[in-house]
Amino acid sequence: MVSLLVAPLSAFRKITTIMKLSREVKIGLFAIVMIVCLYLGVNYLKGREIFSGDRFYSALFDQTNGLQTSAPVLLRGVKVGSVTDIYLDSEHPDKVVVKVGIKKNVDIPSDSHLVLFANGLMGDKAIELVLGSSGSYFERGTIIPSQIASGLFESASTSIEDLVAEAKAVMHSLESTSTTLGNVLDRNADAFTGIIDNVESLTGQLSDSRIDAMLGDMKSFTAMLRDNSDRFASIMGNLDRVSGSLAEADLRGTVDSLGASIAHLNRVLASVSEGDGTAARLIGDPALYDSLTVATGNLAMLLEDLRANPKRYVHFSLFGRSERRQRQ
Repeated sequence: MVSLLVAPLSAFRKITTIMKLSREVKIGLFAIVMIVCLYLGVNYLKGREIFSGDRFYSALFDQTNGLQTSAPVLLRGVKVGSVTDIYLDSEHPDKVVVKVGIKKNVDIPSDSHLVLFANGLMGDKAIELVLGSSGSYFERGTIIPSQIASGLFESASTSIEDLVAEAKAVMHSLESTSTTLGNVLDRNADAFTGIIDNVESLTGQLSDSRIDAMLGDMKSFTAMLRDNSDRFASIMGNLDRVSGSLAEADLRGTVDSLGASIAHLNRVLASVSEGDGTAARLIGDPALYDSLTVATGNLAMLLEDLRANPKRYVHFSLFGRSERRQRQ
């Protein structure tokens, strides 16, 4: 496309350089060149190849339903041409005339036909060239038989109906949701009002003075931590030394010694429970228990008599005792 525009302009400059033309002639030639370039550009954008030498044919359709000029003409999926014009003709009042340009190297047998179909998910229309097997071929300008792909417009209408049905279902769901939400709000109006009042009360309590007090407390706490940082460091140091001492201590030996002591104590308790030794007899012999009970009772009686008659047991005299009293 750029070459198509640059070539006429460069040729125009060469001609005006060689020929000494008046200014008006130069302006007229420049306008003609620009009009030609504009025509070529517009046709290029429309998909028409001006200098390609395409062969042009026509087709008649009952309706085209969105077919656009420059729509592709495909042969087994390969583009071999394009739609150049779509119009109504008085010679065929009940038909739509579609003019197509097909590359000159594609020969079209006389039993071929064109099919209008939907090309792609977006529903763009295209024309499929279905070649026949005849030995004769269509001439330029011939009207090629045509048809519309089965279900093309039916599928489009079905899709629209499906979209409408889905839209109705969505609207019904939204209506049901809004109704349910309205009922919930109506039933719980007092609760929502209470919540709003509580939130309002809470925000009212969080006044600027209370927020300032809270911030002041936080500042005081952080200041206390900062002032006692040395003490915290000392505490951490002490904990470090304690943990180091525990790590260096012979905990294994201590645990083994404690285990041995517990085992020895278990053996002693086992021998006592089995009745071996003096300790077992002291604990398990009922006769010894009875003797100790009697001895304790006698000792109590002796102490009571000593308290009641101390002179019977204790004699004290500065001059000593007479032999008679001693004999007594």
